Amino acid sequence: MAQFLHEWKSQFNGYSRNIMLFFWFNFVWNLGLGMFGLVYNLYVRSLGYDQTTVGSMVGISSLAAAIILIPAGLMNDRFGPKRVISFGLICVLVALTARSLIDVKEGMLVASFLSGMSLAVVSATILPFMANNSSPQQRVHLFSFNMALVMIANVVGIALGGVLCDFFQFIIGLDEIRSLRFTLLVGVVFASLGVIPIALFEKGKDVQQTQRQAFHWKDMWRQHKPSLQVIAIFCFLGLLSSTAGGMIVPYLNVYFEDRFEASKSAIGIVVSLGQGATAVAFLIGPMIAKRFGEVKSVVYLQLSSIPFLLLTAFSANFYLSSGGYLFRQALMNAANPFYNSIKMSYVHRSLRGLASSSGEAVFNLGWFLASPVSTGLVFRYGSYYGYAYAFCITAVVYSLISYLFYFFFGKNRFKPVEEPT
Repeated sequence: MAQFLHEWKSQFNGYSRNIMLFFWFNFVWNLGLGMFGLVYNLYVRSLGYDQTTVGSMVGISSLAAAIILIPAGLMNDRFGPKRVISFGLICVLVALTARSLIDVKEGMLVASFLSGMSLAVVSATILPFMANNSSPQQRVHLFSFNMALVMIANVVGIALGGVLCDFFQFIIGLDEIRSLRFTLLVGVVFASLGVIPIALFEKGKDVQQTQRQAFHWKDMWRQHKPSLQVIAIFCFLGLLSSTAGGMIVPYLNVYFEDRFEASKSAIGIVVSLGQGATAVAFLIGPMIAKRFGEVKSVVYLQLSSIPFLLLTAFSANFYLSSGGYLFRQALMNAANPFYNSIKMSYVHRSLRGLASSSGEAVFNLGWFLASPVSTGLVFRYGSYYGYAYAFCITAVVYSLISYLFYFFFGKNRFKPVEEPT
């Protein structure tokens, strides 16, 4: 334990001011988004819309993100993260406010499209920003802590969102729709606090250096063929992963409501516990990577999550299903810091924005492709077998991804990019 604490303390002492400000931003930002994400699908259902409408909201938001992400990544490489995040942040706050107030289906779809696009602009900056403000030796810990921080913020936001919904409805006496709407607006207020640390970002040498090293499109393939091949592989794996995850992840709150008729507070507690378990896994993750290596750690963690995914799929007991969800959430997501660290290590500095945004783009494209499949299965086969089939498809695809990831990166087919010291 002492060694664990000393290792993390030494890492924090080496982080730059921009990284510390970024931590503050990511906490309040994801706290607000956690509240919003938990409540919004329930809000749509409370308005009288069915599961297919919820799927349409998820799908159109993901499509919008897929469209804008690669241009957003290129803008990040060109103008730097402070400008891009600031622009995207304002657009997100406007779009989320609109989503909280609009109850007409067409308007909700438009607002979902705009929020998906603006959220993508913000998310495209995160990975390259952290990579450019850190050394390769810091990245596993940095990515792990950042994701743990996101999970903790989500724990607070999700739990608070569920409790606030019931507080507004049963204590204050508001009807269900207004209680959900007020909770959404509280989430937007928390997310808006992220403007403060963003305003304090400094334009460091990392941004200036990245701009000086930028290459023209016609020279990219000739000078950066290995990096572009790595980006293509990660895009392919990311598309498989997001299509599989998109079958279940966006609908977990509705899943607990449909199958078990759970209260909003219970749903908020279960989902927040899943985020908390993942946060713990992120903090322990660097020790796993030190023992097995980053590539094997990704494979082991992803494969070990599959039995718990199947437990959630077939259990008719709320507590067993919740337990399966908690372990699946922690194990599967704990691999993400190593996954991202490997990506940044094998891609040239001038292409990191493209690498990050293309990965985010295929992620959202996968969710867009999966949403009608998942909601269609539930609509046709009901709340038990419909979700069970969706979870099983996800388990099969995750197994294939683990094999392919080891095939590409476990055999030293690519070499890490050397960085200037």
